[in-house]
Amino acid sequence: MIDIKAEESDNNTTLSIGGELTVQNASALQGIFIRSLESSSNLTINLEGVTDIDLSFLQLLCSAHRTSTDLKKNLTLSGACSEVFRDVVRSAGFLRRTGCANDRNKKCIWAEMNKATEKETN
Repeated sequence: MIDIKAEESDNNTTLSIGGELTVQNASALQGIFIRSLESSSNLTINLEGVTDIDLSFLQLLCSAHRTSTDLKKNLTLSGACSEVFRDVVRSAGFLRRTGCANDRNKKCIWAEMNKATEKETN
């Protein structure tokens, strides 16, 4: 089960997402991401309430980030990501030092998360 709260103001949308971010919920999350990117220039995703996650969500998040770049919009993560989320990102090999070839704005969410993780361990 997933829990999503959306806050919209001006051209900004913040999604606070919690619960199980697994393949069973991927289709619903994809639709929410698409609608949010269509209606806002800035999409912020808060993942503090995540209790379970799998690779499908990481792929979906990466796809949403690429879409935001293609649309010349911004997608960022906010708040302290849950330990569950960070563990899956690490174990799946998603942390990066630099973004992929599609990261024209140099705002790769995985590189940004890696920077935050490095600061925590120092």
